Amino acid sequence: MSLRVQGVTKHYRAGGSTVKAVDGVDLAFEAGSSVAIVGPSGCGKSTLLGMLGGLETPSEGRIWLDAFEISSLSESERARIRRDSIGFVFQSYDLLPFLTAQENVEFQQALTGESDANGATVDLIERLGLAEHATKLPDQLSGGQRQRVGIARALAHSPRLILGDEPTGELDSETSASVLDLLLEAQKITGATLIIVTHDPDVAARLERVVTLRDGKVVGDRAAVRSV
Repeated sequence: MSLRVQGVTKHYRAGGSTVKAVDGVDLAFEAGSSVAIVGPSGCGKSTLLGMLGGLETPSEGRIWLDAFEISSLSESERARIRRDSIGFVFQSYDLLPFLTAQENVEFQQALTGESDANGATVDLIERLGLAEHATKLPDQLSGGQRQRVGIARALAHSPRLILGDEPTGELDSETSASVLDLLLEAQKITGATLIIVTHDPDVAARLERVVTLRDGKVVGDRAAVRSV
């Protein structure tokens, strides 16, 4: 899935004044590419990611996902695109606490109207090293295991766009590298576009491109210096 961002600005009202979380951003993302969005806290990274995924709309400007101008769609239309074509991986996992690991993944698949006749959920859970934890509830899993379930859930419907908001932020370096391995493997298998917001330079260096934001503006856009 390709993306194009044209003149995008996002305003918020705070304490009687207007804050521009994102300020006049122009970007294009090629289908199948991997991109890190970096910058200091409060620079607009997560706000931009949310608009790319249709979680919110810009105050000004336009956003296209392939031929769809997602910024002009209704909430129900954006929800359909999110459900069918986008996988989200969050730092906070956002798992349903009353469902097991496998049920959390199956629930996401059911939302898209897909069946698991081919055992895709079980296969995905096994590939993510979760087979022995499939029947456990989220509070019975470690942080790294919960994050793997979150990734499995995000990938259950074979999304064309994978968006990660600090997906490795609370993980140790070894688990972080493993999680990123899984995301890059999934991207390679599916041909999805992968965009990750991160503070971690090691994570950014493993993606193809790094976009830097500061005060809501793009101040850098370069090919990553790929780590070995």
